[in-house]
Amino acid sequence: MFKIIWDKETGGVRLQSHFTSDALTVSPRPVFFEELDMLGLDKLGWQYPRCQEPLLWACNKQYFYRGVLAFDVKGANIYDDPTVIFQEGQEKLNIIPVDVDEMLKRVNNEMFLLESEAVEFIRDKFAQYSSARKTVEKAVANQMDFEALAANQEKRTKNKMAIVKQDCDSFDVMPLEVAQEQGKKIYQTTRIDKFLASFSGGKDSQVVLDLCTRAIPPESFEVIYSDTGYELPPSLALYDQIIEFYHQKFPTLKFSVARNHESVINYWDKIGTPSDTHRWCCSIMKTAPLYRMLKIEGTNKQARILTFDGVRAEESTRRSGYNREGRGVKHDTVINARPILYWNTTEVFLYMFEHKLPINPAYRQGMTRVGCLLCPFSSEWNEHIAKLHYYDDIKPFEQRIIANAKKAGVKDVSDYIKNGGWKRRASGDLIAQNVRVSFSQTNGNFSAHIDNAHLPLETWFITVGEYTYTQEGNTGFGEIKFNKLIYKYEVEFKSKQSFTITLHNVHDGDLIGLLKRALYKAAYCVHCEVCEVECPTGALSVWPKVTIDKSKCIHCHKCLDFHEKGCIVADSLTQTNGNNKMQAQTSIDRYKNFGLRDEWVSMYLPEGDAFWTGDHGLHPTYQVPSLKNWLKDAEIIDAKAKMTELGRTLQSIFEYNTIFPWEIIWINLTYNSFIAKWFAARQKFNTPFTKSLLEEQLSTEFPTYKGKTVQNAVYQILRTLKESPIGATLGQYAEVDKSTGIRGGYNELSPEAIAYSIYKFARTKNISMLRVSDLYSPEVESGVYKEFGIAKDALEKQLRFLNSTTNRVLVAELNMGLDHITLRDDIQPIDILKMEIL
Repeated sequence: MFKIIWDKETGGVRLQSHFTSDALTVSPRPVFFEELDMLGLDKLGWQYPRCQEPLLWACNKQYFYRGVLAFDVKGANIYDDPTVIFQEGQEKLNIIPVDVDEMLKRVNNEMFLLESEAVEFIRDKFAQYSSARKTVEKAVANQMDFEALAANQEKRTKNKMAIVKQDCDSFDVMPLEVAQEQGKKIYQTTRIDKFLASFSGGKDSQVVLDLCTRAIPPESFEVIYSDTGYELPPSLALYDQIIEFYHQKFPTLKFSVARNHESVINYWDKIGTPSDTHRWCCSIMKTAPLYRMLKIEGTNKQARILTFDGVRAEESTRRSGYNREGRGVKHDTVINARPILYWNTTEVFLYMFEHKLPINPAYRQGMTRVGCLLCPFSSEWNEHIAKLHYYDDIKPFEQRIIANAKKAGVKDVSDYIKNGGWKRRASGDLIAQNVRVSFSQTNGNFSAHIDNAHLPLETWFITVGEYTYTQEGNTGFGEIKFNKLIYKYEVEFKSKQSFTITLHNVHDGDLIGLLKRALYKAAYCVHCEVCEVECPTGALSVWPKVTIDKSKCIHCHKCLDFHEKGCIVADSLTQTNGNNKMQAQTSIDRYKNFGLRDEWVSMYLPEGDAFWTGDHGLHPTYQVPSLKNWLKDAEIIDAKAKMTELGRTLQSIFEYNTIFPWEIIWINLTYNSFIAKWFAARQKFNTPFTKSLLEEQLSTEFPTYKGKTVQNAVYQILRTLKESPIGATLGQYAEVDKSTGIRGGYNELSPEAIAYSIYKFARTKNISMLRVSDLYSPEVESGVYKEFGIAKDALEKQLRFLNSTTNRVLVAELNMGLDHITLRDDIQPIDILKMEIL
């Protein structure tokens, strides 16, 4: 990825390999006349031609003409138009288009290097995996499983291994680094059935498709477009144009479309709106239909696929950590190869200009990313453009969001939608469905009660293990085999769809977990097909009805383990019907409408118990009870307002470090204060929010709390964030404007606070070992990431420090793909703080 500077002569950009003072920190995208029309520039005095070439460039919402900032844009959401703010002297311009031909000449050398490397990457991956069949045959002839041998050596040596071909035409395994130094040809033994170039209608997938046509014979791969059911209309039209474009050059190149058997709007009605918590739409509407379509012909078995995709590191923090080749990213049978992982946006557009690829009209209209009409991860800017140009297509989805908001008691529906409230759906009784699932464990027996299950009880039993089943009247009974043990169970039926199943004398947590998933699937299944593509043997078929071939099922549990509840629908609906993990307390606004103030803690901690009888100046009826409740939840005082051992420890630390105690205070509040816990668990990092939006989210998740109760609780947490170091210093609140705040990450967290937080997390869950990835799982509602938003690399750096100290409080194994943290049984969270003051 090259550095970018403005080229004022052409009105375009230049690429350079080194960083200079005039290099841009954000890669610009081209701006066309359609976007200027949308902004109303023609009505504001600008003159520009309606041509195919770009006219300006944009870095985020700043627009540059020939290297000079011309104007900024603020606002814009699904309902409101953007506001244009001109720079002085830029109010009326006569625009000359970018000289694209000359610009391309000036970046020719850099683009040649980029393209050549990407083509070689594709060609190399194709060669490696297309030769895998021969490699496998030779390995079999030598009676050696080289892939297994490489995996075993990696575990033993902690070094990445490679399969290489020696001069004597035999295969061997050696460290990858050594193989690369010696220039050895690296081989794969993973047999690939199909090579794909996935197509989405976006610029990145277009570039990857074109690169593939330059690197691979057209009959050796195919192009599949996943039509989710709410694609942008220009993306659908572009796909037809792409087929015609490439068939003129490569008549044998195969194009296909993958679609779910049911419309996306029907799934919205069954499952609820997608959200950043429940992003079911990609799995159901995109991934599952794609890989179901790619099953080996004549079987129900999943093919092994290598997909060349357009993922780029620049797109998100998560993607910046991707490797260029990823195995099992979404499915075990799929390898993702990413030729343009390190390209920037500008380079992608330059490639499209150079090779005269058709550009999706949505980019010309101003969209920064092309995807679905309405997505929980789309920007307000893109929503504005989609609503402006494709209102009729968006309307059915908008109507459902409005109906759900009204059902949830949202007061200002327009504001709720504008601020993305619907995207943060975590709960709320919004979907009309009567399925209920509950579990209990007593005296070694596990029981599950299901009301109105969609499928018969035994539908998914075979996936857990071999079983027998007999029914007599309203009672069923049988045995299930798991890990070589036999467990008896019985079923009491209230009706065919409602029953209670009890498994006797079971203490195996793995078995209980699998049974829960199997029962969730029977209760909530809507035949979405997501779990079907997890089956490695072709035993499972979901549509039009669930059938499992017992002769093929190997009880691998992949159809159960792929999701926390074993069913993506169950997860969405059990969260929506109120069975959410976080339980409301009897009083959620228990702080007398005050936040926890820095000045209060600064006065209290040095004095301790003497503070209450001293001249503190706090109002005895309102402020004192508020402070006491905050300090109780911070575990600094007990129920009688006496300073605890933790409080005395923080008192000693406060004498020389005034920030560290606030780190511990915030950790404890996220466990003991309902509103602090809710804010930490629910409010996304780097996502703007308003007081009214938090109120809507809270009342939606807990509909029993209305009006003043919700308003007070939100007010109290916001006052705490604004009036204590938790907000500005610890990064949990920064003011965007008068009514809007944003929660940022805090990477300067002290190692002692990290250790305290991890021990708190582990002791609460009664575990002594965990993984770093556990703390970043979307399902967890506590832990150091939820508390502070600390980046994974920053956390790992501090863990390595803690691992290296003389008196180690934890063991962190963070090499060779390991991310294990082992805690000491003889340490409690407070012991970490005592060590701090020794």
